[in-house]
Amino acid sequence: MQKILRSIQIYLGLMVYLVAVKLALTAFPGVFRSPAQAAVFDWPLLALWTVLGLMGVWLAEKTGFAPAWQGDVSNRARILVPALLGAGFGLLAIVTDAATGWTRFVAAKMGIATIHISFPASLLIYPGGAIIVEVLYRLFPIPLLLWLISTKLCRGRWQDPIFWTLAVLTSLVEPYGDLGLRNLGFVTMLSVFLQDFALNLAQASLFRRYGFLAAILLRVSFYLIWHVVWGLAR
Repeated sequence: MQKILRSIQIYLGLMVYLVAVKLALTAFPGVFRSPAQAAVFDWPLLALWTVLGLMGVWLAEKTGFAPAWQGDVSNRARILVPALLGAGFGLLAIVTDAATGWTRFVAAKMGIATIHISFPASLLIYPGGAIIVEVLYRLFPIPLLLWLISTKLCRGRWQDPIFWTLAVLTSLVEPYGDLGLRNLGFVTMLSVFLQDFALNLAQASLFRRYGFLAAILLRVSFYLIWHVVWGLAR
């Protein structure tokens, strides 16, 4: 009980951060690159992320996921490893973009100068976006489906293979949008697709082993390198 209460406290702390981002940027809606980006910080959706995330935290505890913070996990595994992995994915994304220019193609299709949100707003928005992405792609759907399939339908059997099947399938959701890069050539499209898939699968693995906070930290680190640093350079 203490572990899940700690996880709930940590998740509510993340929701407080999202509220702080919303309040800080209320007067500056133009910093977002698209209406969809701004919409995920609207009050009704912030309430939805809170509810879905709390359900995910509860279901994760029921289906064998590590809590967000536990004493037998080192800070190296919980913080340093996710941060280094995220930075590595960010550097790889930068190299790929520098070689292919795929973000210029996407920005041109959207009618904007760049896909990256301008600094310093980027420092606030992208960590918030990392939290929301985690709720949508992993924290809510994977424990829910694992609970329904393994716990209920299969009576607790085959939990690990079912988890990895769900991890692979959910890790394909975000990269699906990369198929729109086929006009830039198969190699470019495949490179971006595989990087996004690997990023999402790494987050799913961290979520399972070390809790949702480690998974979020990986994406925050990735966003800081990819969107903030590379956005400044571009």
